[in-house]
Amino acid sequence: MNESNRQGLMQKLKLVSAGTLAAACLLLAGCWDEVNLQDVSYISAIGVDYVNGEYHLYTQMINFAAVAKTESPQTHNQKTWVGKGKGDSVLLAFYNLSRSAYTTLNLEHLKAIVVHERALGKIADVLDGLNRQRASRYTSLLYGTDEELEKVLTTENFFDQSPLNSILYLPDPHIKQYTFLKPLKMQNAVQLLREPGMTTLMPALNTTKKYWQHGKKKMNTQLIDGVFVFKNFQYQGFASEKDLLGVRWLDEAFQKVFIKAGGGPNEATVSITKSKFRIQMKSASPDQASLRLTISLTGHVIELDGQMTESEIVSSIQTRVKEEIESTYRYGVGKGMDVFQLQHYLYRYHHGYWKQHVKGKEWKPDKDLLAEVEVHLDLTDTGKFDLESGT
Repeated sequence: MNESNRQGLMQKLKLVSAGTLAAACLLLAGCWDEVNLQDVSYISAIGVDYVNGEYHLYTQMINFAAVAKTESPQTHNQKTWVGKGKGDSVLLAFYNLSRSAYTTLNLEHLKAIVVHERALGKIADVLDGLNRQRASRYTSLLYGTDEELEKVLTTENFFDQSPLNSILYLPDPHIKQYTFLKPLKMQNAVQLLREPGMTTLMPALNTTKKYWQHGKKKMNTQLIDGVFVFKNFQYQGFASEKDLLGVRWLDEAFQKVFIKAGGGPNEATVSITKSKFRIQMKSASPDQASLRLTISLTGHVIELDGQMTESEIVSSIQTRVKEEIESTYRYGVGKGMDVFQLQHYLYRYHHGYWKQHVKGKEWKPDKDLLAEVEVHLDLTDTGKFDLESGT
């Protein structure tokens, strides 16, 4: 091989090697989009208010050190930071807030949204603005409130734990021991608000100093104390928990309810651990549909004072639950609220009737629609208590 051919071969080898190296570089992950955490402020919760024709946006940020789990106990209070921006829209208010931020405000870790009652009439605009922000999460929890948002976003925690250990961010442990209404995620809210005939119940998150204190200081803690009611995107009003106790028996995420049986010298407490419901059409005429609601409960006795038979306990509980449901329905009828989703039942299972008698009309539930309520309790055991004979 002469010198000229040798040089040509070497040149080709160099080109092949360079091409192989370049191709290998393309497969490397690299760090071209690396983000330094100290340059980003992650927002964990947002509050939205509407005052004097202007949106007020509140943001809550949590120190990452408070989120990380450590073996040693925390020795100081976990801090939160709350910011406030104003604007003609939700995103303009967010942009206004970023003017004073030292670092980039990021919504990729948004976990909860709290909307003040003053802004609930514009819930469509609020959800549209948040969903147009690419980083927003559809799994964020959605609440309403009638308290000032600064107060809701600055509540206290137990044992100096992370603010994430609260009803705002983590409602499931609370629901396991006290059932009222299942949490509402943003993706479910958008779906329910658009569903024909559906009534949307948004949990009302407020604060209270009634239950807990640290030393002699009363603690400001979070509490679900009612619901905000929507028919499609139209806000219908607030209803307290005591006015809507009956909705818990129709909650698909039902976990646990303690309820009293009897009265006076003979009383028992029963833990209800399962609640299943069924709605059926009894009859339908051009003037009036007639529905039957059946509730099937499972529970056991946890307290007994005096003497009661099993049949007395079962009868008492069935009567109380029926009264709660009927009272809740009457309250809804009086306010024009379909709290038991009866119109949606007609839409899904009796579409012909719904299309002819409900669709396109100013439909509201009336006292005759829910014609019958049946409650059945299966008392599985009585624990360590001996009931009277005659059971």
